[in-house]
Amino acid sequence: MFGWRRRSEGFEWREYVRTTVLVRRADRQRRIEDARLAAVEKVKNAADAGAEAGRASASFVGSQFSKILSIIVEALLDFAAAAFHLVTRWSRFVFAVIADAFRALAGRFGIAFGDALKRPADAVRSKASLLPDIARRSPVKPRHIAGAAAALGLIYFGAPMLRSADGIAVAEYSPNRPSQVSVSTELSGRAIAIAGNLMRVDGVLVRIANVEVPESRQPCYRADGRRWNCAAAAKSGLAHVVRGRRVTCTPSGSGQDASGYVSAQCTVGDADLAAELVRNGYVFAVSSFFSSLGSEEEAARSAKKGIWQGEIQRPQEWRDQQWQDAKRGAPDGCPIKGFVRASSKLYTLPWSADYDRAKVRTNRGERWFCSEDEAKAAGFQLSSRS
Repeated sequence: MFGWRRRSEGFEWREYVRTTVLVRRADRQRRIEDARLAAVEKVKNAADAGAEAGRASASFVGSQFSKILSIIVEALLDFAAAAFHLVTRWSRFVFAVIADAFRALAGRFGIAFGDALKRPADAVRSKASLLPDIARRSPVKPRHIAGAAAALGLIYFGAPMLRSADGIAVAEYSPNRPSQVSVSTELSGRAIAIAGNLMRVDGVLVRIANVEVPESRQPCYRADGRRWNCAAAAKSGLAHVVRGRRVTCTPSGSGQDASGYVSAQCTVGDADLAAELVRNGYVFAVSSFFSSLGSEEEAARSAKKGIWQGEIQRPQEWRDQQWQDAKRGAPDGCPIKGFVRASSKLYTLPWSADYDRAKVRTNRGERWFCSEDEAKAAGFQLSSRS
């Protein structure tokens, strides 16, 4: 009865719907692709416009700088020429006065003393009358003086900014190239922490006396057995103690030690800085004849503060262990690695941060050493990460 509904009667609805869906889908994908291409084109145009603006700005700055530089050079040359001309004129004037005076004395030799001085005095007065004319005809003008002063001021104030990256002189920390200074008086000022026992005070690298910090690779463990970076914590602890406070350091010797640092006893406020660090468990105490921080260390150990919250070795004990372990695997039992990096001859110690990464290639002049003195004698320097 309803068979007529199943007849296509020359028109396939299913095919029509399928074709329509496909067409619409293709049209939608085409619109998406067009939008993507338009966005990419806009980004390219914006990038090209930015690059063009940057080139235009650079060209403008370069042209202005060239103009300023040419003006400064021209002012300096004008000033130098004017100064030379003025010195020449005055030299001639002084020489003429002296010559006239001697000629008068020679011509009047034997005559009364007063008469002998008459001609020189007249000569001086006649030459002095020329002074206003010389000043008027002087090539040195106020604009020359102003230009020279501006150029010298630019050189004086601008040179320090040109020498640094951001107009501020920044001192770079490098243990291999310490600044050689002789410090015999106390240092005072704000401090910048570099390591747990090392800081910069008044431009001088100061090593805090009577304390010792864990090595950068030395493992420290918490009470639950988890490992943590106690060397970094020591640096953060020192930075926390000295932040915003005035530090005063009294050098223990007359200058730098072999590593280029000044060993000193320091105070922050009214407190001893070394005692503060030991009391908070940031560093170890080193007993000496002048200072003993044993009581502060015992208090930190009892309270399980900082490095004492879990298992820890003293740095010297850990370094000795690393040395012995490295000797067993090194050629001839010499564990110090000497390597070449960027034409610099460096050596690294078994406990250093870059010891495992350093490779000794004998075909490049690299070698192993049994002691630091042997490495230094061969022209190698301690690596900055040692």
